[in-house]
Amino acid sequence: MDGSATGILMGGNLDAIRTETGAGLPRLRGAILFLEHRRGTGLGEVDRALTQLTRSGALDGLHGVALGQFLGFERDADDPTLGGWGIRDVLRDRLAGLGVPVLGGLPAGHGTNPPTIPLGTGPSSKACRP
Repeated sequence: MDGSATGILMGGNLDAIRTETGAGLPRLRGAILFLEHRRGTGLGEVDRALTQLTRSGALDGLHGVALGQFLGFERDADDPTLGGWGIRDVLRDRLAGLGVPVLGGLPAGHGTNPPTIPLGTGPSSKACRP
């Protein structure tokens, strides 16, 4: 979704965030949620994690989402069993229902020489459709 957002930057690795649901995940209301992930079992793991976060209410009241690297998913692009879906499709499908701006393509995550992400700070972001 296009738009701009202002809020405290919170988040990190998608699996770590999902694991904290109901067990210590701070309220994300008013936050910009940063997410990144390294492929484990495939697209389904991202779908399940985002579905769990959404259904639990953990993402209620977010002001925006900032997406870092989702490494290893490029190999899914040519998998005929996935119906032509890739990581961008799963992220778009799961995050569109939040109705908040989503900024993607940040060079941060589990890649080589990742930059420091200043969690707990109050940035603003502007998101545009790719």
